[in-house]
This record gives sequence, structure tokens and C-alpha cells, in this order.
Amino acid sequence: MRYQPLLCVFCACGTAGLPVHVAYAAPVRALTIEGSVIEGDWMGMRDNKLELSVEGKVTLLDPAQVMGLHWVGTTSRPASTIAPAATTPGNAEHDWVTVHLADGSRFPARIAAGDRETIKLQTDLVSELELPLSRLAAIRFNADDASPAAGPFDEALAARDPTEDMLVIAHEGKVNTLRGVLESLQGDRVKFQWRGRSVNVDRARIFGLVLATGAGTTDVPPVRCILNNGSIWAGRLTGGDARTIQLQLAAGPALEVSVELLDDIQFTNDQLLFLSDLEPANYEFTPWAVTRWPYRKNRSVANRPLRLGGQVFDRGIGMHSRSVLTYTLDGSWRQFAATIGIDDAVGSRGNVVFRVRLDGREAFDSGPVTGRDEPRTVLVDLNGARTLQLEVDFGEELDIGDQANWCSARLIK
Repeated sequence: MRYQPLLCVFCACGTAGLPVHVAYAAPVRALTIEGSVIEGDWMGMRDNKLELSVEGKVTLLDPAQVMGLHWVGTTSRPASTIAPAATTPGNAEHDWVTVHLADGSRFPARIAAGDRETIKLQTDLVSELELPLSRLAAIRFNADDASPAAGPFDEALAARDPTEDMLVIAHEGKVNTLRGVLESLQGDRVKFQWRGRSVNVDRARIFGLVLATGAGTTDVPPVRCILNNGSIWAGRLTGGDARTIQLQLAAGPALEVSVELLDDIQFTNDQLLFLSDLEPANYEFTPWAVTRWPYRKNRSVANRPLRLGGQVFDRGIGMHSRSVLTYTLDGSWRQFAATIGIDDAVGSRGNVVFRVRLDGREAFDSGPVTGRDEPRTVLVDLNGARTLQLEVDFGEELDIGDQANWCSARLIK
């Protein structure tokens, strides 16, 4: 099965302008935090700058001005169904799980051992990875996105409870959730404290486990590297050349990763803040009929991956007509940017109007946007505004298919 590549955002600053000969060409596309696109060949890192060959000349990009890099021509899997490149000899493929770390890392692994404090993993990139449980956010044992447990698991992961763990169990078409404390992970059994007693649960029945430890306390690493098997490794870039990058993992060891394995690198810094990392001050929803839609972070309003124009966006806000999200700002942000459109999942349906208001004043009006329209970029000067509102209004076709995406919605300094 083939999957759409994940979209990543990019940024750049500074051109050396020197001619260069590239012996090994890995085409990349860089997107600046303002939305400008720079295309060239990856050359590595020099003096803490990203080095590209653009039309035969060296271009140095300041990571502080870059949202991300996308390696052109890669084919990736959606992160929910990531799998190892190969299974370990002697072990069945179902022994592999998807591990979610609190720092945003997400990768296939085998659980070698685990107790109430640590877990030992075997992965494609790191043969032996031992982590404190405080670094884990969740473990997904089942890769079936069609399972009725997929939605409850994703929702629990998106809003982790810092006071208790959650076990999501799927068996014979029924979904149950147990709230309590993980005691141990051993072989094909999970020991879980539930309602004051220890229970042993068959791992084959468990869709996923969401952990409370470390919820809301982990710093965001400078980069997230998305590999073309869908896995994500968070950390800090320490170097690289035309064929590799050097990554110091937030979870521990240093790695050298071939660019042939890379799909995207996403950058995080104090010049950029995604709205999905903020809590809104207020959310208002006015239904056309009786259905009430919540807004969603990093998902479409229908709780699917954000998709516009055939691209999958890792960050953004999903809304439905008519709704208004209000954010309180501190006045230090210079611009608001996003890519807007109707989610690909509804096809040609949908008809809405996107608006941005600053301190109650309208700063952007998209006019009618339908599922037939191409995605468009929004860039709004904030001018010291203290209140930012994102509005999705009814269009001309009731509210049918009005699944509106603000992809990569972000504040820029």
C-alpha cells in the first residue's frame, strides 16, 4: 500500500552564493516560517546552518527561520500504522508495537522488558533503547486504524491525564477503557492496577496504553525527524553531510541517519509557535441543525489526519461551520500564518468562509472556499494584537461537508 507523504514546513535565511559541485544529490524543499519555498539539494550542515545547493550555488539557511525540510520524492506511511523495515529473525511481526514518547517521538519497537520505572526497547535505529517510563506517552499494540478503539486511543493520547494511566481494550468489536496504574509489561501480559487490585490482561486484547507520567512537563526538542516508514525521532541536529544527518536524540543516544530514510525534518524554536500547542481562551459553536462539532488539534474536525491538496499536515486546527476560536496573545508575535482549505476527505463538498479577527477587527476574509478549491496560504500582520480569533462561517450550501482546516496554523516573531 502507498501513502501520501507527510507535509513539513520549512524556513531559510542567508545565501553564500558560491558555486558548488554536488556529488550526491538529495533534493529537498525548504519552507520558511513565513511560507516561502526554497528548493535545492541537501549538502549537510556548516557552522550550525543548513546547507543547500540551489541552482549550483551554496545557500545557508538559519534553522531559526525554518519550519521544516521535505525530502522530495519519498513515499511515507501514516504514523498510526508505522512498521519496522524488517522483523527481527525468530519473532513474528505482531511482536512490534508503536511507541509514543512525550517529546513527540513515535517509532516501531519490540518490548524487551519493562517494570513500573523503566522500559527496554529494540528498534530499527537503536538496537537497545532503555527509557524511564516518564519519557513514554503511550504504546499502541494494534495497527488497525479501522478498529473502533482507534478513536478513543487517539483522544486519550491527545489529552493525557496526569493522574492515571489508561488501558484501551478492544475485544469482539467492543471497546473498554480501564483507568488505573501500569504495574509491568512482561511478554504477552500487562499487569495493571484497576479499582485497587492488580489484574493481568492478555496483550492480544489491548489496543493501546496511554501513560500519565510526564504529561505536560516535557520540553519540546528543536527538531522532529520523520522517516519514510512513518516513524518520528525528536532531538537536536548536531551535524551532517550530503548523505547523512547527525541527530542527538532527546531520548538518549546519538544517531547518524541516512538521508535516504528521511521524509521531513520539522523545526521548533522561539520564533515560531503552533496554535495547536496553545489552549484557546474560548470556543463558540453555532450549529446549523443539531450536530455539535468540537474543534480538534492536529486532526481534522472529523478526527482524521489533516489533508489539503493531497498533502498530510502534522500540525493544525480542524473546525466546522460555524465556529470561532479565540486565543489570548502577549503582543510579542509579529505574524499569523496558515494553509487553509476544506479537508480532502469530503471531496468536492463543503462551502465556508475563513476569517481572522484581531482584537475584534477583521484582518482577513477568504471569501467562499469549497472542496473544489486549491489550498491557499494566509499571512496576517498581528501589529501587537492581544486577541486572535479564527472563524469558520457558513457558506452557500448549509453545513454539508464543512470540514475546514487551518493547517500549520502558527504565530511568528
